[in-house]
Amino acid sequence: MQFVFIKELPNMKKLNLAFAILVSAVMAGNALANDPVYSETVGFQTTTLPANSYKGVGVSLVNPPILSGGISTSNSGLLTISGATAIGSTLDPASAYYIEITSGANEGDRFDVDVATTKTANNATVKLASSSIRNTASSTVNLAGQSLVLRKHVTLDQFRQSLSGTLTGSDVSASQADAVYIHNGNAFDIYYLAGDKQTWSSDADPDDHRDLIIEPGQGFLFYKRGTAATFTSVGNVRNNSYKQVIPAGYKMCSPGFPRSYTPVTLGASLNQGWSLNDKIYIHNGVGFGILTLTSDTSAQGAWDNGNDPEPQNDVQVVQGDTAFLTKLITADTSIENKP
Repeated sequence: MQFVFIKELPNMKKLNLAFAILVSAVMAGNALANDPVYSETVGFQTTTLPANSYKGVGVSLVNPPILSGGISTSNSGLLTISGATAIGSTLDPASAYYIEITSGANEGDRFDVDVATTKTANNATVKLASSSIRNTASSTVNLAGQSLVLRKHVTLDQFRQSLSGTLTGSDVSASQADAVYIHNGNAFDIYYLAGDKQTWSSDADPDDHRDLIIEPGQGFLFYKRGTAATFTSVGNVRNNSYKQVIPAGYKMCSPGFPRSYTPVTLGASLNQGWSLNDKIYIHNGVGFGILTLTSDTSAQGAWDNGNDPEPQNDVQVVQGDTAFLTKLITADTSIENKP
């Protein structure tokens, strides 16, 4: 069964934002041995990448779980998974993995996995990477009694393999190639497709960046040079609520689910921890349109696009395949409830 949604957003003349999403959903049939009742919706989402233009890209579908189950013990980041065996043997030493809590007090929290330690033990335990900046909570938090899934991170190489159309590479500079722009909180780091159309280069670092992680919740800009292309994201819809940790200042974000969002359903309102004059920026191919959180008589506040007198609180401004840039006065953790 397929569902096609094509919609021009109302009251968004300044953002000039339109979207097309194609999703095919089925129930996963390959339940994991240690958790036979666990299943996720599987689907795909297509994003058009116009020629010689920027496109904000978000990856809301996730890689299928390698492991799911309950956490029987939790000791300073060492987790024992009920019913599991030889977890280390399922991990590729050259790949990066994370766990996501699917039920319990920490539902939605994510932690990177210490792959080397987990592989060496090769038993029922998973060791968390205590120093990872991608962790959404302290790795020493007690997770016993809660449930998790373990997944492989999405990378630049996986993104490249999901592109269709004629790719443009260069061994000279980003100005001659397809390029990914990832915001570091201050500016964009640029990674461009090399001449072999397999590896990703950077003017700042000549190494191959194909294994660069696109972490959950991270959006980016993509510049497609020469001809248009299509990004087809194939993956699973997470079964749990999604946690987005947003620092003060700038962050390029991605939604947690393949659906349409208003500012309020993104968790962006005064009564959900946001502040007056916080901003959401959405790229329209040329530049960023701006939404600003202002005050009104409601507890939510009012989102103003600078063009329409009506608040934009209930206007769909972000899709599941769209990146959006936030600028917060104070750090906030937004929670998106599962559909």
